[in-house]
Formats: sequence, structure tokens, C-alpha cells
Amino acid sequence: MDEAERCSHVAYIYFGRLIADGTPDSLRELPDVQPQGTKRVEITTPEVTRALRLTRQLPGIRSATIFGQSIHALIEDRFDLNDLRAQLLKNGIKVGEIRPLAPSLEDVFVELTYKHQAETEASHV
Repeated sequence: MDEAERCSHVAYIYFGRLIADGTPDSLRELPDVQPQGTKRVEITTPEVTRALRLTRQLPGIRSATIFGQSIHALIEDRFDLNDLRAQLLKNGIKVGEIRPLAPSLEDVFVELTYKHQAETEASHV
């Protein structure tokens, strides 16, 4: 995905289907990537796996994925970042930093594939 950040046009294919294409900026602004009423944050912690498991269970967290030594989370605007830090600390998870984050093209790919996976599973029920 690092190379894609330098491209003028990007297309995503998921299970043989074109799911999105456009400029990197237009893809970052897709409603599925940055829905109204949400913000994206990066949570740095030495315990990313444990933190991810807990973070995904918290009300107000729409999605969360590991990116190296951090978690990229899509959260509802009303979600209090101090409360998020407190919840993690209460469960013994050290938190380095929680900061606002613009979506990367990898975030775009993750959000779009989650959406299409959910649609695929729903259509097979």
C-alpha cells in the first residue's frame, strides 16, 4: 500500500470484483471509509493484540485494525478519547498515545473489504 500512496489513480479488487477506484484522496473520502459522525484515531500500545480485542468490544468503536505497533480505529464522534484510555488502562493495557488520524489507503482497503465481506456473508444466509 505504500506504493499506492504515490499513485494518481488506485483501484481495489476484492474476490475478483472491482469494489472502488479513484484518486487516493477521493477514496479516503468515501462514506464507507469515513462515515458522517465518525473520526479515525491511532492508538499506540506495546500490547496491540490485547488492546485490539478489548477495543473492538467497546460501544462507539465501529472498527479497529492493527497497523504495526498501533491500532487504527474508526470511532463515533461522541466517543471520549479519555474514556478509551481509561478503559484500556483499567484492563492493564499501557497506552502510549491516542491521536487523530487521517485514513491511509490501507485503512480504505480494510474498511471496503470488511463491508464487502459482510455483504457477501449476508447474501449467503
